Amino acid sequence: MLAYALRRLLFFIPTILVVSLITFGLSNMVSGDPVTLVMGEEVVADEKNYEEFVLWMEEYRRAASQNHMDIPKFYFSILPSNYPDTLHRVLPISTQKYVKSLINRYGDWSLINRFVIGVEQLHSSLVLIDEKPNNYTEINSFVNQLGRTTNEYEIQKILDHLKRNESIYPQALSNVREVDRLFAEMKVSRRAGIFLPKVVWYGAENQYHYWLAGLLKGDLGSSTVDKKDVGSKIMNALPKTLLLNFIALIIALFLGFILGTYLATHLDSWMSRILLSKIYGVLAIPSFWLASLLVIFLTTSDYGAWTNIFPSEGFGHIPTGASFFQRISIRSSHLVLPVLSIALPLAGIIALQLRRSLVAEMKKTYIKTALLKGLSNRNVVWKHGVKNSIFPILTMFGSILPGMIGGSVAIELIFNIPGMGQLLLHSILSKDWSVVFGILMLTAVLTILSLLLMDILYVKLNPKVSLNSRRANG
Repeated sequence: MLAYALRRLLFFIPTILVVSLITFGLSNMVSGDPVTLVMGEEVVADEKNYEEFVLWMEEYRRAASQNHMDIPKFYFSILPSNYPDTLHRVLPISTQKYVKSLINRYGDWSLINRFVIGVEQLHSSLVLIDEKPNNYTEINSFVNQLGRTTNEYEIQKILDHLKRNESIYPQALSNVREVDRLFAEMKVSRRAGIFLPKVVWYGAENQYHYWLAGLLKGDLGSSTVDKKDVGSKIMNALPKTLLLNFIALIIALFLGFILGTYLATHLDSWMSRILLSKIYGVLAIPSFWLASLLVIFLTTSDYGAWTNIFPSEGFGHIPTGASFFQRISIRSSHLVLPVLSIALPLAGIIALQLRRSLVAEMKKTYIKTALLKGLSNRNVVWKHGVKNSIFPILTMFGSILPGMIGGSVAIELIFNIPGMGQLLLHSILSKDWSVVFGILMLTAVLTILSLLLMDILYVKLNPKVSLNSRRANG
């Protein structure tokens, strides 16, 4: 069995790698500057805080280096042939995107590089002049726009305007004619290289390699909101969600098997019809609505003193020195309603699935043979029928178990339980993507472990299936 489990885990390694690639790709598609998200602030260069901007840029480059954001994203890149191999070194990221746009439009990297440097010199020289002429604000605005636009007409219009004001700003605009010359050469440069691809190999010195290495060590990075360790935040929330869902799962299995078996063995009874209608009614109600109804009717005195039975929110505060039974009492009183909100719909799904499978199983020849041999109906149903009807439910649980983490978002929010669901929702709303992607990777791992558990249970419960046959099929 151990060898089989290890073999299955080896088969799951490619899946984990694919999920990690997707997760890493999504993390790089997030809008905004990732370095600024880590730093938590951005300083714009102007005449009032230019020195502060210079210090901020130094800190920006330091943060980019520490977080491996100034190196290539992957082991290799497929780039247009006129792209430089070192474009990842252009910082900040906004300037890097601007340079890419210029290359796509004008083609010649060497000219574009000198043009961008010239524009930056224009801006820094203009900010540092002591006496500001009357039209300084206008000129400064033009220079700022020059460092953002890629439109040929707008760039030329700005350069012409700056040349007309060159005498007013002899030092600040001293290189404007050089910038104008570079732009004139850019306009006539060839763009053919944009259509010719090249493969650039970077090796292990890339962002994905460092990210994956940290992931294998359990390092999920730091939160961009509160700078706390992502792994610690997830591990603080995970036990609460696991406890909530584990109890709900046990109750759902118990109720589902009892109801499913009864419905399958009493197909035409009036009680079976009533139970079916109730199950369909529960399944028709969204879980968040069911949770809201439980809160409204069982946590307040609005409908009578007897309806104020359970706490309305929280996970329960355990006082210092509380005994084991006190802890159980406090936790259970807070968990009853959220557990029911998850367990009741899941129990309905299990009951219907078991009913369908058991009805089909009871029509098979071996069941009739067992009854003819004198075995009691109860023994035949539970020892043979239910045992062989469980496999569709096992297959279903391969996706239900990991889905319960994400599916408890609404429940945890309604009952204010600080678990994984609430953490995921708050992280999405606050754009704390490092936490979101950490939860995504954890969910992928739980999915794989759930599938492995399902395979092992399938082998254990079905004597007709051997490990060797499962290996051959796996």
